[in-house]
Amino acid sequence: MDSAEGLLEMRSDCLRTEAMTVNVKIESKTRALACCAGCRRSISERFLMRVNGCSWHEQCVRCAACRQPLRNTCYCRDTKLYCKVHYQQ
Repeated sequence: MDSAEGLLEMRSDCLRTEAMTVNVKIESKTRALACCAGCRRSISERFLMRVNGCSWHEQCVRCAACRQPLRNTCYCRDTKLYCKVHYQQ
């Protein structure tokens, strides 16, 4: 392993919602396992997503109402993620 072991490589995008700004980070993780906010299982994959301060498996970032994957934008209400259509309901 190189000297960068244990450091997180991250790419961040800022997604805007009507209620708040949601920060999404994709992190390359080499240390302790994180717990997914969606399924509550450990994240053992090399990459994880950080949405609104919580860690997620990429496949768990879905709308709480319709279960569609949230790829480009997401909206947060009461700690749940929504697509634009369901957030506005």
